[in-house]
Amino acid sequence: MTRNYTYDALRAAEPPLLCSSADFIAGFVPPDYQLDGILQRRFIYSLTARTGGGKSAVALLLTASVALGCSIGHREVQKGRALYFAGENPDDIRMRWIAQAQQMDFDPEQVDVYFVAGAFKISEMTQRITQEVKAVGPVDLIVVDTSAVYFEDDDESSNTQAGVHARRLRNLINLPGGPCVVVVCHPTKHARQENLLPRGGGAFIAEMDGNLTAVNADGVVTVHWEGKFRGPDFAPITFQLKTVTHERLKDSRGRTIPTVIAVHLSEAAQEEITAAARTDENRVLAEIVADQSKSYAQIAQALGWHLRDGSPHKMKVQRCVDQLKQAKLVTIERNKPIATTRGEKAVTACVTRSTENDF
Repeated sequence: MTRNYTYDALRAAEPPLLCSSADFIAGFVPPDYQLDGILQRRFIYSLTARTGGGKSAVALLLTASVALGCSIGHREVQKGRALYFAGENPDDIRMRWIAQAQQMDFDPEQVDVYFVAGAFKISEMTQRITQEVKAVGPVDLIVVDTSAVYFEDDDESSNTQAGVHARRLRNLINLPGGPCVVVVCHPTKHARQENLLPRGGGAFIAEMDGNLTAVNADGVVTVHWEGKFRGPDFAPITFQLKTVTHERLKDSRGRTIPTVIAVHLSEAAQEEITAAARTDENRVLAEIVADQSKSYAQIAQALGWHLRDGSPHKMKVQRCVDQLKQAKLVTIERNKPIATTRGEKAVTACVTRSTENDF
């Protein structure tokens, strides 16, 4: 016998699928920013950069800023408890964290930050992680460093497997406290700086609420976004990578070991660095015009640019040449920089003005 139910009877039997406009908008939850205007609680973001791009340094600065409740530039950071999954290289993270504490003047033995050292299967440890978070108290920020380390399948480029992995990471936002989750990611193979998307194809980024990127240009790291970002656009944030030492950071023979941390760059400091970089480029161009046969090493020697071991700083010259090439002031012939007609005219004009500014 077929039974007919009225809509009211159906509502009484189980929660309705349909809701009125009033009920629908009543469910709106105002954004709760961990990093004002950018990172929201109960959201998950990827932070993608190439090797050496500064992603771990920036992630550790963010972690310390949350624990201390100190702003990053003009952006307010809500103070809270942080959890850092140091899966890729725990020893390196330990060194950086000790140095970060010195830089930001906090006690690393007392700060409200917890670490999980080493790789493990999140799917097998979720219950234990939840129990331990409940024991220490709600968390406000979780950093996963890196996505690749916690990947549990066999093909990181598989959309299906990447989707499962991303959803597994997304579950971390359900831990007590409803934390903001930042997943440090390597980019797709052969990714260019202007197209930094996390490995895993569309399935991975589809599960993210935004993909932040970190681009390192001669020690200055610019953080913005690429591919996807749920929320208002924001101006890029700039950091500087600093090589520092600490009295606790020594090898077994007592020799000091340097490590790298990130510090926020103000607009004024950024302008100074930009001006210094332009001056370096001008000096390199002048050397090229003076003698087109010089190699990178010879240019570095002429300018007095040396590494700690005394060898010529060829990479610094290379970076300057790359910028000059983009400006069409030099070309590359047989692996040596050659000034273009435009480059020669720029040097001549500079000499005439007796200044090294603005070729």
